[in-house]
Amino acid sequence: MKPILFFLFLLFSLNLFAQPAGQDPHDVFAPTHDGLSLQQEAIIIKMLKKNEAILRRKGLLPRTNKTTATLFQWPLAQAPNFNDNGVYYISNYVDEDATAGILDYTCSNRTYDGHQGTDIALWPFPWQKMALNAVQIIAAAPGTIIAKNDGLVDTSCGGCGACNWNAVYIMQADGSVSWYGHMKKNSLTPKTVGQTVALGEFLGYVGSSGASTSPHLHFQVWANNTYTTLIDPWAGACNTLGGVTWWANQQPNHLSTLNKIMTHHPLPVFSACKSGEAVNEKVNFVNGDTVYLASYYRDRDAGQHQVNTIYRPDSTVFSTWNYNFGTYASQAFQYFSRTLPNPAPTGLWRYEAVYNGQPPMTIYFGVNELAYVFTGSGNWEAATNWSNNTVPPAVLPNGSEILINPIPGGECVLNHIETISAGAKMTVNPGKSFRITGDLKLL
Repeated sequence: MKPILFFLFLLFSLNLFAQPAGQDPHDVFAPTHDGLSLQQEAIIIKMLKKNEAILRRKGLLPRTNKTTATLFQWPLAQAPNFNDNGVYYISNYVDEDATAGILDYTCSNRTYDGHQGTDIALWPFPWQKMALNAVQIIAAAPGTIIAKNDGLVDTSCGGCGACNWNAVYIMQADGSVSWYGHMKKNSLTPKTVGQTVALGEFLGYVGSSGASTSPHLHFQVWANNTYTTLIDPWAGACNTLGGVTWWANQQPNHLSTLNKIMTHHPLPVFSACKSGEAVNEKVNFVNGDTVYLASYYRDRDAGQHQVNTIYRPDSTVFSTWNYNFGTYASQAFQYFSRTLPNPAPTGLWRYEAVYNGQPPMTIYFGVNELAYVFTGSGNWEAATNWSNNTVPPAVLPNGSEILINPIPGGECVLNHIETISAGAKMTVNPGKSFRITGDLKLL
């Protein structure tokens, strides 16, 4: 195994999408990177060995069971009130090449020189997701916490090569050790070193602490407490670091997913730093406005296609079009622009995208009215449950509309007094759950 090489970061200025309205796909070609210096790794390993010795003396570590192989579940979970179809892509796998080259487990090059883990990066809008605690890190296997780091800066944007990260280190029953790195500052589990965690238990939120160019989880696995045998948990033709899968259900290398669709104006801006990212989501438009309809993909492949349709409030088709993709991208962004008529029908318009034959995704936007769409699950007053993170006013004025459309299996809970004025409208989509523990009044 070659030593970890300290990655010299370039601060990518990803302000790539401020161009005029267009119809072509726009890919993001600057994947998330991270790095640990040899000195940092040595400090971490020294800490882990010291903690393990203390825990064993106190009887807080169970006897290693070599007959029980560790199988990991996926270490990320979307927070309960968020409803994206997908929230991540894989930017880097373990580098299998013991020389100066790069080689991932599939014999391809989705890695960088010396990388020792799997980087699972948030997408789209990673900084917004980090700020909203949208994605949880959960225990991929049960085990014992043998070390934690917290309270360290998590917005260095990759320019802090000497910074340590916020992390949780867990020893599994077979003696293997998993590292969960780059976690969000002050988000880690309150459990202490020596306590056990169950499969799927909350460990913290995805962040960007240490040497990290954007929010992601660095998931790294060692075979045992000598920290000399690195494990690549992905089974493939070029896996020389263990050779077999450590996943209970290994994902395909290309898991093509339409993570999210949105409406914008102006176009969004992506950046390697939190301050440069601009989501620019817009859900309310008027006569003659230009609507940017954006799709965000993971592992979008050549030869795939998407059918796009915009519906007027009366469900008649305003515009429909197909698009065929010609290239692969681990993460990708595509937008189309459509200009609304003047005058345009008032009400909730609907945009539907069918990506490569997968189930349709639908979002709503208001035209000539203030529209509020409940898209999460739980408390009415939680901003993250609403499109554009905007809660309706307690008295919904004339010319406004509320649509209740919780996530599958979720519900909207109205726990205060909400008044619907004359000339305003509230609709609950068919099959959706709406529970009132407060009061709903009509003027």
